[in-house]
Amino acid sequence: MKCTRKNKRYILRPACENQENRRGAMLVLIATMMSMFMIALVFTVDVAYMQLVRTELRVSADASAKAGMEALVRTEKTSSAIVASKNLVQHNGAAGQQIQIIDNDVEFGRPEVNPNGTWTFLPNVQPYSAIRVTVSMTEDSPNSPVPLFFGRILGYSNFTPKQSAVAANLTQEIILCLDRSHSMCFDESGHDWQYPSGTPSFPSGYITPPNPVGSRWAALDGAIQRFVATVGLSPIQPDVGVVTWGSSISLSNYWQPYGGHYTPATIVDVPLGQNLGDINGVIADKYNDIMMGGTNMSAGIDKSVDLLTDPSTNSLAQKTIILMSDGQWNSGRNPTKAAIDAAGANIVIHTISFLATADQQTMKKIASITGGRSYIAPNAETLERVFEELAKIIPVVLIN
Repeated sequence: MKCTRKNKRYILRPACENQENRRGAMLVLIATMMSMFMIALVFTVDVAYMQLVRTELRVSADASAKAGMEALVRTEKTSSAIVASKNLVQHNGAAGQQIQIIDNDVEFGRPEVNPNGTWTFLPNVQPYSAIRVTVSMTEDSPNSPVPLFFGRILGYSNFTPKQSAVAANLTQEIILCLDRSHSMCFDESGHDWQYPSGTPSFPSGYITPPNPVGSRWAALDGAIQRFVATVGLSPIQPDVGVVTWGSSISLSNYWQPYGGHYTPATIVDVPLGQNLGDINGVIADKYNDIMMGGTNMSAGIDKSVDLLTDPSTNSLAQKTIILMSDGQWNSGRNPTKAAIDAAGANIVIHTISFLATADQQTMKKIASITGGRSYIAPNAETLERVFEELAKIIPVVLIN
């Protein structure tokens, strides 16, 4: 026995007891370190493996969604898109397995842009312009869960990953629906029958083409040029057509040398699918012709809808009308009724009210009915900015 002195008292303690306590403490420390080592092993091996499998699944989902979207655009059949998605995903693997999906793993819908610029997939909303493919390795999927190497030590024997990818249709069909009533020959003051400098006053001004400087048509010309230039920068070129509208009118013999001249309410100046560069030339050609007639806005909308719903168009394309007017509708049916027809055909109408003379309330209703945006352009500079903004927001991209 060995004695130690503490606080003037003598305590008897076996020498072996201290040695056993030290060995016990070491065993606890070693056990703790082994536990930490095993946890670290799980994280370094299993977690890395799980991330690898997630990446493999995401690659499979991306490829499958793109293949399905390509088939849908090409054939316009959901059945063909499902077959393409299922066939493509089988060429990919994850965790050593050949990946498979079932029909319900392929969803159809449309993309919707959020205020922050991101996109949301809206399932089952027609016409379909997006596909979401979900690839799973779970008990209730065609693919088996992924066995882990060391996770079972912590009570996790399998990993059940799931990955989704959304591919959106980039096809766009756009009609520029432009007011060419006689008021487009007036200046930007907002006053009727007030022409820019160099244009004769009424009545001679009525049979004078729009002035290339200072007229409302000149302001529109500059805005369209900016629209075309901006759209031209997009890697995916939309099909853009042009419809100009006023009202049906024939001139009497009084208006020489244009006696008997007839102008229809609508003119298809640029058909869909024509070269984008042709648009600027067509707008400029209007400087060589007279503009007359009232504001039959519904005629312009109806003609644009006819073009976008023609059997020759792509039924899965995002279909949009950009409606611009400087006036109050005074001919034809109420344009809000035309907007209801457009909405029934899944066509969005963005409206631009140019100057204070435009019927802003009606234009706002048209946009609201079809899910579009309504803009007010008080001058030529703002008109250009609005057309540039529309050229940027219309294109659809891959959303996930």
